[in-house]
Amino acid sequence: MPNPRDPSEQPPMPSPVWAPEPPIKEPEPDHLPDETPLPNPDENNDPPAQF
Repeated sequence: MPNPRDPSEQPPMPSPVWAPEPPIKEPEPDHLPDETPLPNPDENNDPPAQF
């Protein structure tokens, strides 16, 4: 069995070729689309509608 500290005749292994995936972009906590406040139609400054 060869000594593991002796240099070997094999070339070193090539470095990995993968590229890391870009991070997932998450929306800002104050701008979540499902939490956008909707204006209440009963709360407005318009005068009462006459029907």
